[in-house]
Amino acid sequence: MALTLGSSLGLGILLAAVYKYKSLYSKEFVMTLSLLPTLIAVIIFLVNGNLGTSVAVAGTFSLIKFRSAAGSSKDLLAVFMATAIGLATGMGYIGLAVLVTLVLSLAILLFENTPFAQVDQSSRHLLVTVDKEFDYDQFFEKSFGKELKAAKLLSIKYKKKKEKLVLEYHIQVSQRISDKHILDTLLAAGPKDVVLNKQVPKKNFYKKSTIVSVIGPQGPFFHAKTPSMYVQN
Repeated sequence: MALTLGSSLGLGILLAAVYKYKSLYSKEFVMTLSLLPTLIAVIIFLVNGNLGTSVAVAGTFSLIKFRSAAGSSKDLLAVFMATAIGLATGMGYIGLAVLVTLVLSLAILLFENTPFAQVDQSSRHLLVTVDKEFDYDQFFEKSFGKELKAAKLLSIKYKKKKEKLVLEYHIQVSQRISDKHILDTLLAAGPKDVVLNKQVPKKNFYKKSTIVSVIGPQGPFFHAKTPSMYVQN
């Protein structure tokens, strides 16, 4: 038991240290990553071989509602890694937990320091708000000329109350073109609002709830309203 808890805590701290590398993080999330494997290992010890306790624990976790904003993909990866470490150590596979932690941590460090996962510096994601009469056909081609490699109109959203169009573009320009030059060129055309990103921003999602029940031999013994899915706005 002591070996399992110690290895879970040590691997959790190692995971948190790797996660902090070249990341924006909060103190609370680092603490969570450090302690989550140990917590999961303890839960595995408690529910080992007991079906009734397993169902009760699953029902308890289904009551948890996460009110904070959705994290990045790297945050989710770290949480899944912490969960896997806790499951492996709790089931007695300490060697496997150490191996997985080392291999995946090394992979994360390699991806952070190689061009493979780096964002293309010539790409831009744009949200441009214009009047509905605005002539946006071939707009980027006319404005940037040969400095523009590609321009793709991803979506058009019409805001009825303000009578505005929100144009979503993905463009590729020469690396000699700065963000300031792009903004100056766009603003000269008279848009009402411009949002420029060097990578595609995350979409907004809202929770859709449902009622779930756990049925036991004597009938329903667990009944709760829980989030079931995320729906894009």
